[in-house]
Amino acid sequence: MKFHKDILKLDAARVTDQLCTAIRSQIRDDLKKSGVVVGISGGIDSTVVSALCAKALGPERVLLLGEAQVHAAPTLPP
Repeated sequence: MKFHKDILKLDAARVTDQLCTAIRSQIRDDLKKSGVVVGISGGIDSTVVSALCAKALGPERVLLLGEAQVHAAPTLPP
């Protein structure tokens, strides 16, 4: 397949609807669950997954679990 600038064009609303349909189907039909727990890191991937799950299932059915942040003490000069 040759690369062409039009290959990157997509209908974002249509793709979002398709992803939400897939999420609903997998969670409700395949897994027989009514909600999800999403581990979030603050990055774009977990943010997008969280938003899609909330749109697909309803925000009341999505529990976000944040990653613990470990902060090291600043290095002191000798």
